[in-house]
Amino acid sequence: MLDHGRRKRPVIFSQKLFDDMMEDLMLGRPLHDICTGSQRPALRSFYRWLQKNPALLPRYRQARELSADSLESTILSHIATMPEKADNATVNLFKLRFDMLRWVMARRAPKRYGERQTVEHTGQDGGPLHSIQRLIIDPAAPSTTPPEQQRLTPE
Repeated sequence: MLDHGRRKRPVIFSQKLFDDMMEDLMLGRPLHDICTGSQRPALRSFYRWLQKNPALLPRYRQARELSADSLESTILSHIATMPEKADNATVNLFKLRFDMLRWVMARRAPKRYGERQTVEHTGQDGGPLHSIQRLIIDPAAPSTTPPEQQRLTPE
């Protein structure tokens, strides 16, 4: 549980500290855990760093996306530790862990781990689309038809 009454001492930004934090993030550690400890900024302070220095955002986004690979490794190690025979409670626990990790992976790297959604445009019964075009001619408007195509009226 968080102790909201006490505040951490401010931690001054340094590029090395930020880089170390991004490395931890790439390895799959949650940002909340990364921001604990006396030598790390509070989560609130970390977000302020990102707001004050937008040049840090691409590195942060990249670290979050790469962390999905670490989560994939976590899933594979969970699979390796699954017992050959398990009761329903154990199976449900592994399934819950797997689903949670997969959900986080899909949010961090949606192009690689998200569910693919496609939209197909088809006509009736899966056939091709047909379009109807209407040409509205204003009889009061001057003719725009080339003279050679205009119908000649007898004089």
